[in-house]
Amino acid sequence: MSNTVNIINKFHLGVYAIILKERSIVFIKKSRGPYTGKLDLPGGKPEHGETPEQTLAREVDEETGIKVLTEKLFDNYSTVAQEKINESEQENIHHMGMIYLVSSYDDSALTEEMNSEDSLGAQWYPLDSLTPDKLSPFAYKVIVDIKSSLLTK
Repeated sequence: MSNTVNIINKFHLGVYAIILKERSIVFIKKSRGPYTGKLDLPGGKPEHGETPEQTLAREVDEETGIKVLTEKLFDNYSTVAQEKINESEQENIHHMGMIYLVSSYDDSALTEEMNSEDSLGAQWYPLDSLTPDKLSPFAYKVIVDIKSSLLTK
């Protein structure tokens, strides 16, 4: 019996939102993938022909119910995550994300519970209550950067 693990390398590009209210941020709870059960930024993969801003508006609405009104590019992040598929297969996912700061929005239809392809629902989370073990790597980087740049001004 062989102990060889087949490693599958994948690349994922996504567009994600930072949505703040006072000292809280909107996160979704991931329903699948290497970050299942973790909190993550709302957003996702562009569809053919979409601009990053169109992707952002569509994904945020689908995953949270929030309507994006005004956004500005905040930063770009890159992480690599491993996901064990089974005993003989592992995926290495190189994940690059364009991160937008959403400065105006309509959150009157915020969906706290859902069972969509990626999200189990969205909620406001106090920034000071978030620890690395609860967050995806992107989300953790964003929290660190927000605390050091946006909230110290």
